[in-house]
Amino acid sequence: MNKKTAFLAVVAVLLMAGSMFVRLEPRQRRLYQPYLIRLAVLGSLVLGGGAALAVGIHLRRREARFKRLRAVDRAVAEGETWLLLRPIDARPVEVEKIRLWQRLAYAQPADEHFSFEVYGNSQSQGLVLHASQHKARTVLGEFFQEWPDLQRRPAGDADPALVPQGWHTYWVEVGPASAEKPIAISSQDPLLGILSEIANVPAPTRTVVQVIARLDRATRSRLGRMSERMRSSEAESAGQRYQHTRQARLLEERGKRIFLQAVVRVTALSPSPAEAHRTAVALANTVCSQFGPDNPVIILARSSARNPINLAARPITGGAIRSWADDEIATLAHLPGGDALKFAPLLSTGSAKSLPAKPDLRIPQQARLARYEIEGKG
Repeated sequence: MNKKTAFLAVVAVLLMAGSMFVRLEPRQRRLYQPYLIRLAVLGSLVLGGGAALAVGIHLRRREARFKRLRAVDRAVAEGETWLLLRPIDARPVEVEKIRLWQRLAYAQPADEHFSFEVYGNSQSQGLVLHASQHKARTVLGEFFQEWPDLQRRPAGDADPALVPQGWHTYWVEVGPASAEKPIAISSQDPLLGILSEIANVPAPTRTVVQVIARLDRATRSRLGRMSERMRSSEAESAGQRYQHTRQARLLEERGKRIFLQAVVRVTALSPSPAEAHRTAVALANTVCSQFGPDNPVIILARSSARNPINLAARPITGGAIRSWADDEIATLAHLPGGDALKFAPLLSTGSAKSLPAKPDLRIPQQARLARYEIEGKG
């Protein structure tokens, strides 16, 4: 082993140790801190003061980043959950015309994630939004802009992510196989297919599909770099050059979209662990089947005893995060119209729209009002 290899090995060990240290809970940090100090001293002797300082700065930055992420996770976990309702006679939704997620991607604070959810079983179905207290106001404002007839109610104890005492959960996370290719739908409205499957889940088992998302700042620039490499790559023939140019154009076209990082988590809650497992897998397969084969949506992760999740906290860190373009995630996460009742008959809806009085029943503004009393017979 030469000096360069030894140098890189020591750097790798220090970075790995520091990365693991900043992820520990405060009590665990106090336990392992003496060992890390000894390792840092040894590393400084091997690497010299300059290299050790660079490693220290890197570790400090990572620790600051993880502190920010933990603060965001805490704000979201302590946030608000709102039931989202549309009138029973609301217009059907044209999925291709939804522009909601272009605006939601930049809803402030942009680095905070939020969760759009579809839930229910054979006895009831519904949709909810969960976000930090500050983010919820911004996101709800965008929903109202997209659907002015939206009605909202605090979920309270009806939060579908709250797990009853003694119940079991099983979750499956799904997402696209690739971020470079478009995600095409295989049905007119994927949400209706998902609601139909949820409406067939026998009670008391309950299902929740969470679309937990935040702004993706990296995918557009990565697609741009891929396009540049494709155009500058050498081609052995005119046909290969054509393919490179075509692929570069597709990447550039996709790079014009706004992207979000999202975890799509499909969960079943049930008194029976076997029923929770069966229901979650079946619903996850239904979600996947709503999208086409060119860039399929596939199962990425499953529930594990080694990786427990607090469902009500809506965590995104540690999940199977994938990049979705704004128009792609809109096909999965939007408010349906009144036609959704054909697929989910017990979907929670808002009150009917109030209509203005007929013209012949209105009181003219210039009319004077007089008191009129009817005296009873003595």
